Amino acid sequence: MVSVPSAGRVQQHISAIASGFLGDWLEHRGNALAVPMTVFADGEPLDLLNPRPAAPGSVLCLSIHGLMELESVWDFPGQPGEHYGTRLAERLGNASALKLRFNSGRPIYRNGQDLAALLERLVSNWPVPVTRLVLLGHSMGGLLIRSACHYGAENDDSWVRLNPDCVYIGSPHDGSWLAVGAHKAAGWLNRVPRDYLKVVGEVIDLRSEGIRNLSRGEVFEPGTAHQPLLAGARHYVISGLLARGEEHPVNALFGDALVHEASARGARQPGWQLTGTANFPGVDHIRLAHHSAVARQLEEWLV
Repeated sequence: MVSVPSAGRVQQHISAIASGFLGDWLEHRGNALAVPMTVFADGEPLDLLNPRPAAPGSVLCLSIHGLMELESVWDFPGQPGEHYGTRLAERLGNASALKLRFNSGRPIYRNGQDLAALLERLVSNWPVPVTRLVLLGHSMGGLLIRSACHYGAENDDSWVRLNPDCVYIGSPHDGSWLAVGAHKAAGWLNRVPRDYLKVVGEVIDLRSEGIRNLSRGEVFEPGTAHQPLLAGARHYVISGLLARGEEHPVNALFGDALVHEASARGARQPGWQLTGTANFPGVDHIRLAHHSAVARQLEEWLV
């Protein structure tokens, strides 16, 4: 029997897509489709001032989704509620697997600032002392981690002193070729002297600040000088490729479908020292968030 998504679940997916495309606009107008930043444990939202998960552990594994996604993107196919975080928590012991939901259309730096503040409240109010923090970010989620680390260090937040494990999964640190393409296409169509083409260009150009940031890998407030990776933390990169053969020309053109391998590694970021990198030919952008081979790599690094 084919399962039919509930009306509430469909509404959540519509909200995630709308927030990704127009999230800043929706938030500015107080629209209910603008997704609030929320932490979930076992599918239930947590009160950050008084978090009471069923079995709080001293290690927190927080999974952060990407553009136009929900936290369900992490779940293994056919296994709702099982994801990288739960597998790591089981192997680590005394650990809690958490997920974040956020408005992916907002400027990345604003989400980063809010994530830094959220982590400070979460760690400060957790029922047991937190000894370790593991942050897993898929696509834009990885950029949020970098942003939050910068603002958390700037504010001297206590969670930064835990020296978190930061895992960037298919994150476009140097920008996403698809987002760059949308930016260029909108600019070209807006310059073409045909009204109907200009309309198409204007529609494309309606994309959110989050998408615009993604096109250039921008994670800090405009005017901020280049910032290195958080010192003391461990930084890991996971990338994927569409074709199984690494040298296949489709990989050079499209990477994992949205992000090139070099961008996922931050090849243009000066002075980066990564703790570990792994590339998975034949695993596309979305499947990087819930693939058994990636799960094994994460366990090898983090357990």
